[in-house]
Amino acid sequence: MLLRASIKSLQDSDNLKVWAFASPPVLDVDNARACSSFVTTVVNNCDVVTRSNISPFAVTVSLMRAVNKRLEEQGLNMSDFQSTIAYLKKIREGVDGEMLMSADEVISELDNAIEREDEEDPDHLYVPGKVVLMYDLWEKEQRKDQKEEESEKDFINFVKEMLPRLKDTNLHSNSVEDLKLSTSAKEAILCMDGTCKALQFIELDGRLIDDHMSPQYRSSIARILSSRNVAKEVTESIKEEDQKNNVI
Repeated sequence: MLLRASIKSLQDSDNLKVWAFASPPVLDVDNARACSSFVTTVVNNCDVVTRSNISPFAVTVSLMRAVNKRLEEQGLNMSDFQSTIAYLKKIREGVDGEMLMSADEVISELDNAIEREDEEDPDHLYVPGKVVLMYDLWEKEQRKDQKEEESEKDFINFVKEMLPRLKDTNLHSNSVEDLKLSTSAKEAILCMDGTCKALQFIELDGRLIDDHMSPQYRSSIARILSSRNVAKEVTESIKEEDQKNNVI
């Protein structure tokens, strides 16, 4: 942003394109949005670094309080011997037991917590520009509406721009079997900016640190391209451009 402000020729968005991978939130909301014409931040799954700020922490704490309240209501808050035994029995039920909170209740609590946060608060920072969020679906069946399809088209255009710059890397070195065993992301969506809900809370998942590492980012990009129809479209598009430019 400083370079663009000081060098006039870079103020043309075609002359300066920035892809930020795993960026921490470093800008207030106005500046984060202002650079969306030339900056795209790529976020892998539940990468905690991209969410390391006051607002996501406050939202997550709010959700944890709601969970704690539900534990108290059901006598599972480990405040005495009896409730501790009841809590341990509940844990032993595993995935066969009844959920403490339904998915709809969790989403409702998150929405309410996010709504209470003021995105204009100067202490709240965001990742820069538009955001490509790569993620692994909790629910494998997903209904697609028109908005999602438009986001997918935007993501295809993003990949077309980015992939030629990665030709010399080992992005596609993962074998098919490696990708099947990987915990990398499987889907991607383009968000308008870092205020999107997915970045407004810390996902308490065992991968929240691993998802920040470079190998996981490369693996997620490779997996998404290998598992979607866009992979063939992007590859053919690049080949056509190379042939036009006589590039081997």
